[in-house]
Amino acid sequence: MLHKRWVKISLVVLVIGYLSFAVKMFAYKSDETICPRIRVTIADAQNLNFVSKEDVQNLLQDKSVYPIGVRLDHINTDRLENYLKGKSRIKTAECFKTPNGELNVRVTQREPILRVKGIYGDYYVDSERKMMPTSTIFTAYVPIATGYVTKEMSLGELGEFALFLRDHSFWNAQIEQIDVAKNGEVTLVPRVGDQLILMGTLENYQDKLDRLYALYVNGFNKIGWNKYKQITLKYEGQVVCTKR
Repeated sequence: MLHKRWVKISLVVLVIGYLSFAVKMFAYKSDETICPRIRVTIADAQNLNFVSKEDVQNLLQDKSVYPIGVRLDHINTDRLENYLKGKSRIKTAECFKTPNGELNVRVTQREPILRVKGIYGDYYVDSERKMMPTSTIFTAYVPIATGYVTKEMSLGELGEFALFLRDHSFWNAQIEQIDVAKNGEVTLVPRVGDQLILMGTLENYQDKLDRLYALYVNGFNKIGWNKYKQITLKYEGQVVCTKR
């Protein structure tokens, strides 16, 4: 019995030793493997098209990070990820090597919530309330802010307002344009109905939109959406409608 026990122990030791050796040899050979290709995945390609697989491939052509033909142990995936995340339309990047030497790259895109097209510039504001350049090949379906929209306003109170619209399906579908006057007061242009909505400032915007929603549900659904040319929400606790 003792002999059999020692035989079993010896076999286990041999197996563990072999596996350790095999892992080390595999890792050694993998480190020497030359990277033959890059495989790119755009994780959110169904919703956004600001970045294509070809765009990422082209970005990685930069001689400082180009991985094809380079040994795996010479490819710094952290450096590649930081390089890609530094590009204007990329939000996250993950890079990892496969046993056959391929470099896999998975990226997500920045999500625009507002298009600013005013007298001070033309750009997007993303979900982190940061400026994002427009694209010549893709236009995001988001509200457009026009007029006197400063950078500070677009990244501040207007960016917060745009996030609110995005997170509330009714308002996300209803508000098409946000026009900012020189004095900072805001006028909304809806998709349904052709009346202008005078907000005043964006202070207490949730309360103002709650009042407007009540008007839509309890009023316009009964009398029609085009009876009034203007709706004013800037007076506390009131909704003032101007007939055509």
